Amino acid sequence: MLIIRRVDQEQTDRYPGCPRFPIASTDTGQKTVHVGDLSYLPGAGVPHHYHTGRSEESQIMLEGELECWVDGKRTTVYPGDTVTAPPGIGHAFPNRTDKPARMVTAFPTTLPETVHTGDPELEDVEEHPAIIRAGTRTSQYAEGVEGVERVELSGSFSGAKTTYTYFVDIQPGAATPVDSNGSETVVFVVSGSVVGASSEELELGTSDAVVVEPNESYGFANKGDTAARLIVVHPFLNG
Repeated sequence: MLIIRRVDQEQTDRYPGCPRFPIASTDTGQKTVHVGDLSYLPGAGVPHHYHTGRSEESQIMLEGELECWVDGKRTTVYPGDTVTAPPGIGHAFPNRTDKPARMVTAFPTTLPETVHTGDPELEDVEEHPAIIRAGTRTSQYAEGVEGVERVELSGSFSGAKTTYTYFVDIQPGAATPVDSNGSETVVFVVSGSVVGASSEELELGTSDAVVVEPNESYGFANKGDTAARLIVVHPFLNG
């Protein structure tokens, strides 16, 4: 299990005015996931582009608001919203506000190829099938597990083919079951803190992350006084 401490990381500009913290990639030894924590300073933005091959992208909003272009449509996304951009589908995120915005980006492949294109003609819309709005897919994490909710972000329901992402909200004193699967799994702490459900030697604070190896067991408990929120990224489809 690879532990990524935010205190040990440095930001680098993905684009001008868009600093990024890496979470998982080939640089940290991953074979099937590419995840980052990307900020947008006021007036900055990611230009219009698409990805090739298996490189669908899940873009999970954490802070602020961004103008969202996806598949020739334009709308606004807010904290808790998630945008799925399948391979070949153009997308962009300008920050038109006077406050920073922030998102986690996730790919089910370690070397996503990006192709930049010119700005398209855009149709203004309120909603889009690729955008899952905050909290609209909330359920109990698992049967018999109290104090833990799953909030689905991207998957078959958003048009994804090879990615499943979700928030895990853990109330104080609650814990997820210990689980494992056959793929790499990325867990990022959005807020609060957690410890390993089977070993309290694993402690993660806000903006820390772990990469769980295939078939490695993992689970998390909240020993704090406030709720904890995690993002979980799987390089496989839900269901």
